[in-house]
Amino acid sequence: AQQAALAAHISSLYLTARDASASLAKEVDERTAEAETQRRFTEAIIDSLPLSLYAIDRDYRIVAWNRNRELGELGVARGLVIGKNIFEILTRQKREVLEREFSHVFETGEIERVEQETTTANGEVKHWLISKFPMWAGGDDEVSHVITVGEDITLRVEANRAVARAEKLAAVGRLAAGVVHEINNPLATISACAEALQSRLQEGAFDGSSALDDLREYLGLIRGEAFRCKSITNGLLDFSRTRAVEHAPVNLQDVVSSAARLLSHQQRGFAIEIQIETPDDLAPVSGDTSQLQQAVIALAANAIDAMPKGGLLTISARNRENDVLIEVSDTGVGIPSENLARIFEPFFTTKEVGHGTGLGLAVCYGILTEHGGTLDVQSTVGAGTTFTITLPALNQQRERSTENAESRKLE
Repeated sequence: AQQAALAAHISSLYLTARDASASLAKEVDERTAEAETQRRFTEAIIDSLPLSLYAIDRDYRIVAWNRNRELGELGVARGLVIGKNIFEILTRQKREVLEREFSHVFETGEIERVEQETTTANGEVKHWLISKFPMWAGGDDEVSHVITVGEDITLRVEANRAVARAEKLAAVGRLAAGVVHEINNPLATISACAEALQSRLQEGAFDGSSALDDLREYLGLIRGEAFRCKSITNGLLDFSRTRAVEHAPVNLQDVVSSAARLLSHQQRGFAIEIQIETPDDLAPVSGDTSQLQQAVIALAANAIDAMPKGGLLTISARNRENDVLIEVSDTGVGIPSENLARIFEPFFTTKEVGHGTGLGLAVCYGILTEHGGTLDVQSTVGAGTTFTITLPALNQQRERSTENAESRKLE
């Protein structure tokens, strides 16, 4: 009887242990599944961020690499980098700089931030904010990992530069408006005196002078330089003047054709082929035909000057959603990246002295801004430059005006 009772007790204990084991195994499976689900969810969140992210441990081994790090021309698949040394992967960056940044975060636990500029294969300049964050996963005060996050801040940088450019243009405009008339008055006197002396020279008043040739040369220089100063001040005045834009429907196909015709008659440049590409269904815009034509001619003239040995000038227009685009492209020398941020500044020019005032693009930028448009540029040294004018289509412009009017009524 005792043995039977003992056997029954053992059997009961076995069944209880088996049930407990099964229950524990089920709970372990559930916890494992929950952990795996949480891991995948966290990974999905990291992959969904519009940021490039990776993490390394203290041995500089990569332990995390999000999907954005796999994309683009510099992307590398996650499976190829996990467990690898970070310096074996990021070979385009200087190792000593990277190692110094990582070491600083590991040693101090402070966030490290730097801005970087990169150029894509097609010449597009991108701006990045690179942040390195410390991570404590070892349960002590020592930084165990460094998380690096790269954010594309190109739009922000361009917007800040546009605001700074607009403020600078406005300041120069105010200055120009105040001094141009004062400069023009003495210039007019100098020019008039030079013309008077040239008239007397032609009448023979100085025929007995031994310095007759020098006098003729110097008077020509004085008059020529006075007229050059006059053109600069006129450009300043045009730049500073608030333009009264008489809005009317404008056919940009006619604007482009007319600009090309004027350029061909000027016979500017050597061995320049002009190509026009405009569709018949180009949407109209609202604005001033002469000012828009002035902007296109200014861009095209710069393009021709950028092709001293000849080349192809292409002026094209097309519809894009609610906007109309005009692109002025050349196959010239291109613009170095260090100059791209300054080309719309007044008086900035890379041309030789006497061959440009540095006001053409600034005036062009002002005209397009007043038409509610934008002016962008992309350039590759040795390959050429493309300026893109973006203007709101007529219907879209009317909708914006109506919305603004309604907003003012509500206020």
